[in-house]
Amino acid sequence: DLTRPIGPAAAEGLRRALREHRLLLVRGQDLDDDHHLAFAAVFGRVASEGGGPIGVVSNTRPDGILGADRATWHADFTFFPDPYEALSLYGLDIPPGGTRTLFVDAVLAARSLPDHLRNKVEGLQGRAVLAFDGGSLTDGVRHRLGRRDDATVFQLRPVLWPHHATGEPILAVWEQQTDALLPLDPADGDALLAELFAHLYQPAHTYEHRWASHDLLLWDNHALQHARPAVGTDHPRTLRRVCVGADQDLAAFAAARAAGAAP
Repeated sequence: DLTRPIGPAAAEGLRRALREHRLLLVRGQDLDDDHHLAFAAVFGRVASEGGGPIGVVSNTRPDGILGADRATWHADFTFFPDPYEALSLYGLDIPPGGTRTLFVDAVLAARSLPDHLRNKVEGLQGRAVLAFDGGSLTDGVRHRLGRRDDATVFQLRPVLWPHHATGEPILAVWEQQTDALLPLDPADGDALLAELFAHLYQPAHTYEHRWASHDLLLWDNHALQHARPAVGTDHPRTLRRVCVGADQDLAAFAAARAAGAAP
């Protein structure tokens, strides 16, 4: 019952469950902002994004993000040094016909990576970029920066990236954000990315969540990626959003990167 205080034993059980399963689902509880914040705080520091810790994903509300378009596979803020550790969404308005969010387990994908691909990615780094073109959410990273490192907002990390808490390898390539595998030339990098994406986004690694009203989802933003189909605007689709981890300040990071002060 998340309307009641979460004691130490229950909190540790929830953290252990997240480490093991990487996604938690609580159904059928009427939770206000404070209940949602208290649940998220079990897993770490609640982040402030923009004006505060509460955000809204909505196709109809003026304060909502993402709108009605589909979103390709991604994890939030992978182009920053420290992406959010966990994300959570709560179903406020669910369309009568339902709505879906898709998840892929990049830890499982790393664990099942065939040897020939594991050998190919040894020593490579993926570059996650913030793509400023309007199609980045729906079409993946459509432009290539080549082998230049003058993009304002990007992050390099190993293709097999150790998880910050467990040390398990994560297959750290994202359809929406990874634009290059370095130091490969663009043609070879694109070919290898296609192989990695084919392995990563197979049905055996995915979970499709079909939302019901009052669903609360919380997942590991490093270990899992998420996506969604287009939701349209015929019916409201509104999810409350709370994030766990470091605050993400795009303007400050871009300025620091431009000045050579950001990692």
